[in-house]
Amino acid sequence: MTKQVWKIEKFATDKTNDVMSFTYQTGRATQFDSWSPGSLVLTIRNDNGQANGYDLNDKIVLTAVDTDFYQWFYVQEVLFNDLGGAGAGSTAAIVCTDLMGRLGRISVFETPLATAGTVDQIVTEFSSYTPVGTSIFGIGLGDSTAAADASYTGTALNRLNLNMTTEQGWLSVTDFQIYLYARSSVADLAPGTITFARTASGSFQMGYSDIKRIALGSNYLNACTVTPPVAAAQYYEDATGVNAFGVYGAEFATVDDSASQALGFAQWQVLSRDDPDELSFAITVSDAGNNLTKLFDAIYANIPVVTVSYKNPGDNTTYTSPQIMQGFSMSVVPGQTTMQITTSPLTYTQFFILNSATFGVLNTSKLGW
Repeated sequence: MTKQVWKIEKFATDKTNDVMSFTYQTGRATQFDSWSPGSLVLTIRNDNGQANGYDLNDKIVLTAVDTDFYQWFYVQEVLFNDLGGAGAGSTAAIVCTDLMGRLGRISVFETPLATAGTVDQIVTEFSSYTPVGTSIFGIGLGDSTAAADASYTGTALNRLNLNMTTEQGWLSVTDFQIYLYARSSVADLAPGTITFARTASGSFQMGYSDIKRIALGSNYLNACTVTPPVAAAQYYEDATGVNAFGVYGAEFATVDDSASQALGFAQWQVLSRDDPDELSFAITVSDAGNNLTKLFDAIYANIPVVTVSYKNPGDNTTYTSPQIMQGFSMSVVPGQTTMQITTSPLTYTQFFILNSATFGVLNTSKLGW
């Protein structure tokens, strides 16, 4: 199989030859989690002072060669591992963060935020804080309305997460932008092109070396409390589920601008997660058995909808599950690129959309609020 080749640049200077290995992380593990900063940690040779030229917020560009994928990062820390004697074999870890990490270090004090769509509020109020040459790009204004705040104090990342929790859309960080998808724009993420299966086949089917099927667990809900900033907490429960399993609840802080919108959020959470047998996955793939080009092209193009093909032990039946990628991590050494991808069931974001081949099929979605 074709080995994935990587290029690492500091600003416009190629530093690939200095890099011994690197790790990468982006996104989140489940739909329940907040969107966290992504990271890139480069282990470089430092036997001749190669790490001395790295400064705070230096731009690092990671490129998957011969694919569409690239991403900007920013140096946050340098960890020196100095050896004795003449220093032969010394290394350094260059710790970098992505645009989400930069937003996490931007604190605003008593800043007024106007009522707006959840996505639009973030784009309007916080785009000016992003580094030069970067942006926050909204796909849709937001199908929920974010309440005004006459005096917001906190980080830009905290407010982004509150708004995206309220919206229940999708987020991606690639190239030099943060992409925020409104609920109704989730249809733009499909149809998916990538299948994960037991064996690789062609350009779009990736063969996994390991797969974890995750059922039950924290994704199941039958009760939900939502606390908006403008009204009392709202509560909804599924009596059938409570009778069957006891209370499995969750609490959310949102920026819903009304009690009715907050109640709709609570209802959606419970009704979309009412099946404890719904599966999510953690999937491991590598370039030892795959050409990863089309996978990285899909990630770059913000097409996270995938199909997971699997068999239960002792059962020769092949099952398929539509999923949405929530995040992934990578470990890269000279001989191999290994990825672990986490997914959630598409039903968790699958609002019924007319005239959509993916989201408009009857009996496969729950009507949204």
